[in-house]
Amino acid sequence: MPSKKYAGGERDKTGRNCRGANWRDEVDIEIIYHQADFSNSYFDSSGFSGCDLSFSKFLYVRMYEGGFADCYMPGANFTYATFGQVVFNDVDLRSAIFKNTDLVETSFRRCNLAYADFTGAREFFRPFKECLIYETIMPDGSIRTDDV
Repeated sequence: MPSKKYAGGERDKTGRNCRGANWRDEVDIEIIYHQADFSNSYFDSSGFSGCDLSFSKFLYVRMYEGGFADCYMPGANFTYATFGQVVFNDVDLRSAIFKNTDLVETSFRRCNLAYADFTGAREFFRPFKECLIYETIMPDGSIRTDDV
């Protein structure tokens, strides 16, 4: 359940179509992007902090030197995304989809990755620190359950 910081109003961009956007040196803070579509967008030194990005689409997104901090992102879909030096800190990624995603120098710190799917992810070198792993699907199709 998202925290009370998501109060709605002008900061509520639920369902927004953000496809094909170019974000440079921009960090969105405490905005609701529930079910938003960021597919085919480019993020350079950009990201999100304290946002509700639950069930958002990041298909074919390219993100470099950015990340996500303290975000609520269950069910987010990152299929075929390309990440380079991206950090996920304190992010709820339950049931997130990372199928066929490039995770170059990408790390996950204090994240909930229960039921996340990393099938076919590349450049995946156990990037987890203090994360919850429960029935999480690894790139080779194996299922892991442990805290790392």
